[in-house]
Amino acid sequence: MPLLAAYFALAVLFAWQAWQRQVPTIFGDELEMTQISRSIADTGHPGRRGEPYGFTTLVPWLTAPAWWIGDTETAYAAIKYFQGLVMATAIFPAFLLARTVVSHPWALFAAVATIAAPALSYAPILVEEPFAYPATTLALWLLACMAAHVTWRSFALAAGACVLALSIRSQLLSLFGVLTVPLLVHGWRSEAMRRWRSTWSRLDWAGAATLGLGALLFVMAFIGHRSADWSVTMTLWKERIVEYGVWASGAFAIGVGVLPVIAALAALVRPRQELRDPATLAWVLVSGSALFFFGFYAGLKGGYISTTFASLVVERNLIYLAPVVFVSTALLLERRNPRWWAVVAATAFVLYLVIDTPMRLDQYPYYEAHGLAVLAFANRVLAWPEARIESWLIGMTVVSGAILLAVGIVRSRRTVVALGASVAMLVLGWNLLNEIYAANGERRLSDRVSANLVEPRVWVDDATDGGTVTMVGQQFRDNTGLYLTEFFNRAVTQVWSVDPRSPAPSPGHGVTADLALPDGTMFPEPGTGYALAVNGVRLQGEVVEERPDGTLYRLDGPIRLAENQTGVYGDGWMGNRAAYNRFDVTNDGPGFARVRLSREAFCTDRKVPSRITVRIGPLGVGADRQPALGRVTATRRLTLLPCKAQTLLLRPPPGPWRVEITSGTFVPATIDPKLGDTRDLGARVEFGFVGL
Repeated sequence: MPLLAAYFALAVLFAWQAWQRQVPTIFGDELEMTQISRSIADTGHPGRRGEPYGFTTLVPWLTAPAWWIGDTETAYAAIKYFQGLVMATAIFPAFLLARTVVSHPWALFAAVATIAAPALSYAPILVEEPFAYPATTLALWLLACMAAHVTWRSFALAAGACVLALSIRSQLLSLFGVLTVPLLVHGWRSEAMRRWRSTWSRLDWAGAATLGLGALLFVMAFIGHRSADWSVTMTLWKERIVEYGVWASGAFAIGVGVLPVIAALAALVRPRQELRDPATLAWVLVSGSALFFFGFYAGLKGGYISTTFASLVVERNLIYLAPVVFVSTALLLERRNPRWWAVVAATAFVLYLVIDTPMRLDQYPYYEAHGLAVLAFANRVLAWPEARIESWLIGMTVVSGAILLAVGIVRSRRTVVALGASVAMLVLGWNLLNEIYAANGERRLSDRVSANLVEPRVWVDDATDGGTVTMVGQQFRDNTGLYLTEFFNRAVTQVWSVDPRSPAPSPGHGVTADLALPDGTMFPEPGTGYALAVNGVRLQGEVVEERPDGTLYRLDGPIRLAENQTGVYGDGWMGNRAAYNRFDVTNDGPGFARVRLSREAFCTDRKVPSRITVRIGPLGVGADRQPALGRVTATRRLTLLPCKAQTLLLRPPPGPWRVEITSGTFVPATIDPKLGDTRDLGARVEFGFVGL
């Protein structure tokens, strides 16, 4: 009953947090998961934007039934609540895992702590973690059972649980390392192996060591041929594995309250008599190998991402160790026999982890490391500066080590029980605070994003009434609004770009359309009944509905552009090249092409001019099937100084026409180091037509 009460109490908290999170924010992970899940619901097969997609994870299959609900917002809410309930079920295998080595009350503590951890703030996010977390905890329990009593049945159950976890999240391949270690130890300690080893000569031992090394190298080569993460990082960036592994481990230690990680490391050193107990030996093997393999993977993943994307604290890959560290904490507090030197060594190591880990106080929420949310709380709510937070972490680590030493020294049973109960309550409180503040950060981000959405969010679906839509845009850079439009409107089945220098954003297949004719006719035909023009694109055709985030057109055949521009950022700045195409001139009459160039938005005393050339001429189709100047009918050259603006009027040729601009550039961050803008900028540009 206490276990069920804790489950339902925390499930209510997670449901409330899911209710508060209005929209997805983790793009394109959440959108991709949604695309695949909807495809399964609609067709029975995984796909993205109408194209088949291979199996990657069980998660979209588990959430697909929710998309049978007609209303998108209701379906989204159902998935969020379902994920909260599923992720919280980790409390049950965590309790069973703890019961292999500790009594009922301490197992209850470890189980509750497992679902009070900051990892649970991922519950309403449409990613794999809400399902992977309980699946991993289940696998760890069955692995501990197998390690204690190796039989074909226990092996089949443990291996099956590992396969289940792997089918949910590929990162959980680490569990197979945890599966292998107890089997190797069991085989090595078996009576048959002992009798055989007794006959070995020194040469036999050398041969066995060589074979073992060869097997390890074979496994490493095998993985390297099938994993880009492994191949790139192990070949070129080995040193980063340690650096990013330390960062991830430090963030995880901070997230769970430091003391549980010290306890997990110290608990690996057990008295010799305890190791005669199969359950205790099994726990040492399973917890030790889990700490190693998951930690190694986190370092490998962080090192690889640093070479392809960004430098991140990837604590998200270590959340599955939460039940391990909480069970080890319960083990030390109940048995009260930690080795003092093991505690000191573990404290020193964890102190190094927390000192070396970046705090990321400037980023809240920090999706990759929710364990750091408590530091953001100290900084933003308590107004602690970074130096004070670091001092607190150092003191907290030292005190945690001292508490574990005291547990082994104090002889008064009443004092030890009171100390253990206090530690348990503090650990639970720390984790709940961290989980709530991490979830609060994700909710705040969701609120900020949601505030910019047009209501109703499903306006495209409402306007098309079951039709299909191709989204057509340009200058795809900050795509959050477009992602959410696609998320909430199931009618959007394709995303096209008309700017070859800015392809349609993933996830899923995106088309960079070709220009078939100078009148704006695009190729290929989209095969949808509607087109949604976004990011300044204007089409020819019947306007069905116009909203701030796009204009919906009815289609009858190919898409025909009315006007578009390329080479212009979302804030109006161009780089070294930009162009404007005016395909539809039927209603223009006599007039001028208008080009406004400005440096007013970046006004500086440093005389860094932009030398600009503007050309205009009839619009043609280039060899690359993109808009091009047929010939130049007029050219203007000017030098644009900081703080100045200039407007040009150029007479366009008959028929569709095009303006091309080339400009010298500057980098704001090199002129003013306080600025973070590292783009090569020319000028802010506006295009249009002025009739007479």
